[in-house]
Amino acid sequence: MSRHSATKLPVTMQNGFTLVELIIVLAIAGILLLIATPNYDSVIIGSKVDKARYSLASSLAFARTEAVKRGEEISLCLGSSGACGTNQSVGDVDWSTAGWHVRTSAEILRTVDSDNDGVAITYDCGNFISFNSEGEKSTTGTNVCEFEFADSGGNSTFDKSLFINAMGRVRMN
Repeated sequence: MSRHSATKLPVTMQNGFTLVELIIVLAIAGILLLIATPNYDSVIIGSKVDKARYSLASSLAFARTEAVKRGEEISLCLGSSGACGTNQSVGDVDWSTAGWHVRTSAEILRTVDSDNDGVAITYDCGNFISFNSEGEKSTTGTNVCEFEFADSGGNSTFDKSLFINAMGRVRMN
């Protein structure tokens, strides 16, 4: 009898994924992405509305502070340049596309260009707001004026407001 010695081949471990495992992981990732996409859109819309509201609130605070600091009337006006309008009527005025600027009677202090794509901004007290040397709202009209911010796509879930009372205080809602 002859004995043959069996030679054992070394067992090597393969590192990596099989094609089936890779396809399963990609399918799960695709399903999760489809579920998350509508929620991501709402986050984007909400942040655009908030960005526009905070930008305008910042400009209002700047105008009020400058009025007190300089001891003169300071206005926040619709449009990126030029004199303030004279429209103080009660009724919604569109502030969405023209931007705004803060000015004294002689010079422009700050300009904010309109980059509020997808956000509708309306103001119910005209096309400007002025603060006197004590920081109070000096424009005529109602005691409380309101800026309304809305998704221009019509989704009312994201509607927010910014109120300015007769004392010049800004309140967000």
